[in-house]
Amino acid sequence: MSKADYSRREFLQRSAGIAGASLIGGPILLEPEPLVALPRLHAPSDKVRFGIVGVGMEGTGLLTTAVQLPGVECAAACDLYDGRHELAREIVGKPMRTTRRYKELLDDKEIDAIIIAVPDHWHKQVVVDAVSAGKDVYCEKPMSHSPADGVAMVAAAKKTDRIVQIGAQ
Repeated sequence: MSKADYSRREFLQRSAGIAGASLIGGPILLEPEPLVALPRLHAPSDKVRFGIVGVGMEGTGLLTTAVQLPGVECAAACDLYDGRHELAREIVGKPMRTTRRYKELLDDKEIDAIIIAVPDHWHKQVVVDAVSAGKDVYCEKPMSHSPADGVAMVAAAKKTDRIVQIGAQ
């Protein structure tokens, strides 16, 4: 049966039939593949240490949420405005390094990942630099405003085998 011949009604009927068969002990039509145990992946310190680039409205929300996660620690913050350095320290609740130059965070071997909450037109540059420095990345949406920037970011992530997640706080 082709995709075009498969109606919503037929889908629902077949789904209901499969669900009913499983409830009365009938044969299961789909068998799950066994899970393969993966080696435990973790940061060398068993704690994920991240740096945040951009402590404005979006970055403040991301930082507030991230520091509440177990096994996560904010190691440094970067923002062009000095007042936001103090804001980041207040959110984290302890002294930490701050800078105006995001590449200082990328050069820090103790930092495992980078949260990026900079203006949209800077996403590509900071993401590419971060993955090239061996950091995994969470970047605030939108990924980019141009297809070329998006392609460059994906290519950099694949080339360096780094994780890049684009999201919304």
